[in-house]
Amino acid sequence: MHPYRHDDTQPQTERHTPSRGLTLPGADGRVVVTWLLLAVNIGVWLLMQLAGGSTNSDVLLRFGAMFGPLIAAGEYWRMFTAMFLHVGVLHLFFNCFGLLIFGRLVEGVYGNLRFSLIYVLAGLSGSALSYMFNKTAIAAGASGAIFGILGALAAYLLVHRGALGDMGRRNLTSLAMIAALNLGIGLIIPNIDNWAHLGGLVGGFLMGLALAPRYRYFILGTSLGTERRIVGKMPLRARWLAVPAFAAALAALVWFGGLNLSVAEQSQLLVVRAEQSLQNDEPEAALQHVESAIELDPRSGPALFMRGKIMAHIGATDSAKSDLSASLRLEGLSPNQRAEAISLIVSLP
Repeated sequence: MHPYRHDDTQPQTERHTPSRGLTLPGADGRVVVTWLLLAVNIGVWLLMQLAGGSTNSDVLLRFGAMFGPLIAAGEYWRMFTAMFLHVGVLHLFFNCFGLLIFGRLVEGVYGNLRFSLIYVLAGLSGSALSYMFNKTAIAAGASGAIFGILGALAAYLLVHRGALGDMGRRNLTSLAMIAALNLGIGLIIPNIDNWAHLGGLVGGFLMGLALAPRYRYFILGTSLGTERRIVGKMPLRARWLAVPAFAAALAALVWFGGLNLSVAEQSQLLVVRAEQSLQNDEPEAALQHVESAIELDPRSGPALFMRGKIMAHIGATDSAKSDLSASLRLEGLSPNQRAEAISLIVSLP
């Protein structure tokens, strides 16, 4: 596919002949947002490396990665910030490569504003679906938004299938194969958030259908084939209402997801609230939260670890050592929590 350029003052010609591939009509927009997104993604990754490494879970959480209990505790902004974080250089490279290849094309046909809306809403759609089905893992990456770009491009090809003919249908089939292949890889390789990919793809496709530019064509028949002239763009009008409607649907999805926490997830949420209370120097409130967490899940390593921290904070040394030692024998502790538990045990009198 090659971009088709025109200015808004003169009708432009697109000629379809058997020897010439079909061009993508209207791909004349100035690409700005794609380059800005690339710069932000790379810049944030470099800052994470300086802060301790992009594969460090504590660094990821400090920079705004998704984590179900934190989102359920009210940190909904993580669903947005996680879109600009990447775990390791390969994760960053592949997402930036996809953004570079497809982002410029989609921004060219949709324009800066519509491309930005599609990117953000598709990314949030991926985050929302990930939160629904993946509440216990730390999640980050632009993959949902980039799958959304693929979905928007597929929507554009579908809307203009009549103008693009066989070439458009072949490109649409190729995009479907790319999406299916990547989703299939996600099922094989561990630690890939397929829910975010699927959510982004669907969100991008729906927003792409709503916001795809429509053109007025003047069609001429010639001895060389069919000649089409773009004589103007059709206004979006009511289709802009799809943006707030889609955002409201995402908010409802996130709210519903928060109502369906498992026992283990509820316990994790209480541990997060205990941590927040302890940071605010409210040990009594922290202890209430963590006791409720242990009551829900008595074999929760993070809950016992947190109670041990609270006991150490209030000076209950024997109880702190007991809880911290017990937490080391259970699953669920992150490497940093495990290191902190050992350090506390050694430092306590």
